[in-house]
Amino acid sequence: MRNNRLELLNPYIGKWKTEGLTKSGDVITGTDTYQWVDGGFFLKRQVDVMFGNKTIQSLEITHYDDMEDVFRSQSFDNAGCISISTLKIYDDIILIFADAERFKGNFKTHTIEGTWEQFDGKNWVQWMDVTLTKISM
Repeated sequence: MRNNRLELLNPYIGKWKTEGLTKSGDVITGTDTYQWVDGGFFLKRQVDVMFGNKTIQSLEITHYDDMEDVFRSQSFDNAGCISISTLKIYDDIILIFADAERFKGNFKTHTIEGTWEQFDGKNWVQWMDVTLTKISM
C-alpha cells in the first residue's frame, strides 16, 4: 500500500532550472527533472548541470521509509559515484543529510532555495547556494 507521506513529494514533479554558486566561485547551471516512477512509490530525479566547467549528470531514486518516517534516496552519477541520503520535509523546509554533505532549503510555490554544506573532517562548511525555479510540470 502506498504511504500518504509520498504526497509531500508531489510539488517537486516537473522540470526545474538549476542555478547556483559555490564558495570557490564555480557557477552552477542546468536542470533537475522530477517524475514519479509508474505506480507512484518511487520518485525519479535526473540532474544535468554544469558545475564550473564540469558536466554533472545523475539519476536519483527516492522512496519513503515507513520504519524511520523519512525519505531515503540513492543517487548515481556520471563519475561513478553513489550517494545515499536521508530527506526530511517539514512544511516548506527541506533537509537532506548524507555522510559528508547536507542541505537546508525552503520550498516556495515555484522555487527551491537553499545551501549545501560539506563536512571537512572537523566542521560543516558552506559549499554552495542553489536556486531551482520550476519551468514546466
